[in-house]
Amino acid sequence: MIDAVRSTNMLARNPQTSHAVDNTDWLKTAAIILVAVDHIGYFFMEDDTWWSVFGRLAAPTFFFLMGYAQTRTIPSYWIWLGVILTLLDSSNKNWSWVAPNILLSFALIRLARPHVQMLVQNYYWAGLALVVCVLFVALPIAGKIVDYGAEGWLWALFGLCQRMYVDGSAIDVRGSAQTPAPFAHAVIKNANFMRLLTCFLAMVVYAWQEQREYSFPQIPFTIFLVGVGVLSLSLCLFHRAASPIQPPKATASVLRFIGRHTLEIYAIQLAGSELIVKLVPHLTP
Repeated sequence: MIDAVRSTNMLARNPQTSHAVDNTDWLKTAAIILVAVDHIGYFFMEDDTWWSVFGRLAAPTFFFLMGYAQTRTIPSYWIWLGVILTLLDSSNKNWSWVAPNILLSFALIRLARPHVQMLVQNYYWAGLALVVCVLFVALPIAGKIVDYGAEGWLWALFGLCQRMYVDGSAIDVRGSAQTPAPFAHAVIKNANFMRLLTCFLAMVVYAWQEQREYSFPQIPFTIFLVGVGVLSLSLCLFHRAASPIQPPKATASVLRFIGRHTLEIYAIQLAGSELIVKLVPHLTP
């Protein structure tokens, strides 16, 4: 039984734990704070170098969680909010072409995830190699199709491989008639190597692409690399479960609210910034 199922059953048996803060709540809260840092620097600061250094650490978390989650539903508000945010961005740039909003990229990931998972599970390394090659080929053009493009999709692939590893580790490897122990060990070993490889590729490609776009000076770029490394290590240790650290009730309520409404908060932040810049242009550096 996988961790997610075990956690769900535990919550069902004990109503008090249903209000527990999940590891995902902490991760999403940290990410949305970094989003706010990124937006403040981008829209309102004349020198946004350091704001961008830390703000760039938000997107990988969201893409990772998109790949990790098994939900196939695409909320309709992702589409219409993504279109509205894209139009706001374009209008503030004299209606020039801008990469469609990240919410539309999330919708594409939700569409593609079950097919990619089937490919990787059925063909293992050959399937993973095919997906990685397609993403590398798409790097030059994907960023024009959706925000972050293939560099973001690599983080989603890492999230998928991490989920496969976590779920595989939860299998009783003592074996059964359906799943012999040697086969189970092989599956877990493959999943482990796959998630480490995709983590490394996502980290390297993301650092390379962001440096191309932002041209960070040496010290900020070094801090950025350290941040990406720490984030990657944290994501390698991630699994969906009740957090071992449970904050006071009031704080827990805030964390759970953010964890369940992260993308809505992101959209409000971004739309608010775009509108402020549009209506009060003298605030723009």
